[in-house]
Amino acid sequence: MNDARRKSSLGALRHRDFALFWVAAAISNGGSWMQMVAVPALLYDLTGSSTWLGVSSMASLFPAVFLTLHAGVLADRMSRRSILLVTQTVQMSCAFGLWGFYLADAIRPGLIVIIGLVGGIATGFQTSAWQSFVPLLVPEEELLDAVKLNSVQFTLARAIGPGLAGVVITTMGTGAAILINAMTYFLVIGVLFICNPRQSIVAPNGATVSEVLRDGGRFVWRNRPLRLAVFLAFVTSLCGQALQHVAPAIADRIFARPSTDNAGLLVALGLGALASSILSVAIGDKLRPSTRVMVALVLFTGSTALIALTSNYNVGLMAYFIGGLAHLQSAVALNTLIQGTVPDHLRGRTMSFYVLGILAGIPLGAFALGRLGDIFTMRVAVYIDAAVFLSLIVLLIGRGWLTDLDVTKIEDVTDTPPIDTGEAR
Repeated sequence: MNDARRKSSLGALRHRDFALFWVAAAISNGGSWMQMVAVPALLYDLTGSSTWLGVSSMASLFPAVFLTLHAGVLADRMSRRSILLVTQTVQMSCAFGLWGFYLADAIRPGLIVIIGLVGGIATGFQTSAWQSFVPLLVPEEELLDAVKLNSVQFTLARAIGPGLAGVVITTMGTGAAILINAMTYFLVIGVLFICNPRQSIVAPNGATVSEVLRDGGRFVWRNRPLRLAVFLAFVTSLCGQALQHVAPAIADRIFARPSTDNAGLLVALGLGALASSILSVAIGDKLRPSTRVMVALVLFTGSTALIALTSNYNVGLMAYFIGGLAHLQSAVALNTLIQGTVPDHLRGRTMSFYVLGILAGIPLGAFALGRLGDIFTMRVAVYIDAAVFLSLIVLLIGRGWLTDLDVTKIEDVTDTPPIDTGEAR
């Protein structure tokens, strides 16, 4: 039966709601990656400072650090579709607002940071709901396939979006890239209105959000695989994903290229992630999560070291490609661990702790890299980044912790049963 399921790993796309959401999300995420190329390059050209890149990253992602855990409770206790409708509308408004200021030639570094802050608040409420919404669009037996395909659509967007950004910015300007991103939100909002997800929501039973959150925290803390997944999400984001947010400074200071050549670096990153996702779908469950994570950490170490060791842009492209390979393997291992072992009525809260690790790691890493790059050099900052990855490998091997990731089921230790909200198909 497992073999049959693996042969039809694209079977989740047979379900109308999932297929529509998958396509809309891929297009919208592609637009987001276009803006992720355009705005940091614009900010770097306005300021000439890699620290500003870190500040912008912190503004857009750090609010989520304070909101994600509570948002995870809301994702378990409210309609996840409703949460996504609100957050997507806010993020669309931010993109249109940024485009309007750019069009009026009123864009300033502080304004970019403020708009990023508003969008970051929406991200804080959205991410856990998004991650735990995807499995509700398919039958439970195809849950893991849906999770993997969700990673594939994101990596497709990551591969295509930056390349399109380079073309659009060159031919039509930075404003066009921002406008295209704003318009893509209409697709996701439209699909959310017409889809019909199933959903289990935890009965409040008079408990406050803080009490429910503590239940979720105890659930994660009592299970070592979940604790380790959150820790690994934080470190790989701190030292791995953060590199994409300082790519304009790396293009300029390490490879002596224009800041807009961050597009090429992010295209290479996306192509690496895309190749890794295709490989992941092809091999199915043949690799244990512990093996995936170790491979990812070795690739992360090699890719960051390679960036610091070279001044050749083409070699830098290869390094970012390897980083994309690493990120996807790590994300698939950790995401499917949580999605596949945690009960649905706890999934939102558990995902919120996992997402918290990611959202805390990226802005802290981007700020640290940017600040170190201004104080010393960007090359030294990336060397330090590679050293952290190498130290993590030594720690995990020495402690023998990685095998904890190979768990197949995590029992519910809470006493709050799920209830049916009538959204089930």
